[in-house]
Amino acid sequence: MTRRDSRILVFELLYECALRSAEDPETILQCAEQIRDVKLNTFGKTVFDAWLHNAEQIDSEITESSKSWSVARMNPVAKAILRMSAGEMLYTDVPAKVAINEAMEIAKVYDDGKSPAFINGILNDIGRRNGKISEGE
Repeated sequence: MTRRDSRILVFELLYECALRSAEDPETILQCAEQIRDVKLNTFGKTVFDAWLHNAEQIDSEITESSKSWSVARMNPVAKAILRMSAGEMLYTDVPAKVAINEAMEIAKVYDDGKSPAFINGILNDIGRRNGKISEGE
């Protein structure tokens, strides 16, 4: 399984978590593993866990960078992609530019035409504010 395949699985799980927000994310993951035979590799589990253990901080970062958009107002696809990529950028050793590029590629497939630019702007701001991207990049 490639890292992109892992990211797509994590995106799908976070999308499901966004739609079923009253349910425990770990339960959603367990059900996906048991019922749909979803198998996250080490990288995928690391990215999912980055969000799981830092969800409040990640949502705070997204809200701060999105200016007039709260996470609650975002469509579930963009929300899942942003949560996945912000967690990957902030809590793993993946370079920020790689996480952002992968997020935009996934958004091109799963969301509307405006979404990649929206996601790119938010993630770049998060990266700059957290020292993951220099001002010149």
